[in-house]
Amino acid sequence: MSSSPRVCYSYSQTSSCRFGSKCKFAHDEESEATNDRKRRKTTHEHSQTNRQAPLDDFFATYPKFEYNSSASASSEFYRMCDEFDWDKGNKKREQAYLDFKDALVQQFNDIYGTDVNDLTSWRTLCQIVHVSPIPNSLESCREAVKATHVNIVDLVDTETTGEPVTVFVSEVDLSQYTISTGKFFPRDNAYAGGLLRYLLRRIINPRQERVSRSGRKTQRRRRRH
Repeated sequence: MSSSPRVCYSYSQTSSCRFGSKCKFAHDEESEATNDRKRRKTTHEHSQTNRQAPLDDFFATYPKFEYNSSASASSEFYRMCDEFDWDKGNKKREQAYLDFKDALVQQFNDIYGTDVNDLTSWRTLCQIVHVSPIPNSLESCREAVKATHVNIVDLVDTETTGEPVTVFVSEVDLSQYTISTGKFFPRDNAYAGGLLRYLLRRIINPRQERVSRSGRKTQRRRRRH
């Protein structure tokens, strides 16, 4: 019994899951088999099937590029730049990167929601970043997520790649990973919902995080952003 996969919290509460069939956790239909919840699940899946994700929409604007929707969005963006010979400083690359960042933020909102006070969203995040046991209160969930070192781009990628999100043992390790992969999440974006803005304020940006360990002054300056 201990070898069975954990039940998806989002599915157990609402009979729907933003990750659908790609969710790494179990969707226990027997325990949530009321007709009302089945109808809500069907409606949700139908709406998801009939709309493209923001990142799909972004890459669709470049039809000459064969986008692999099962790969990391960041790696696909950089691959597209290489394929189109867009070096750093190229105007087309700069505009594409602005549009890509918008799509990345919108995709996060689609996956995890925008309400900073939504307990279900926080518990889903806790599950994705391997917090166990998952707290029952909003504040405890927030503190648990804050205590983890994860790359926010990976939180978006996990839906399509199926790869688990890596939780790093230190801020320095997270910083090195972020720099080496180029997975920088846009900090200030008009499309950021409340949940994402909270995470961006509370989880130190990897590029700055390494510097912040050397002194409190850098830490205070970051908080004002």
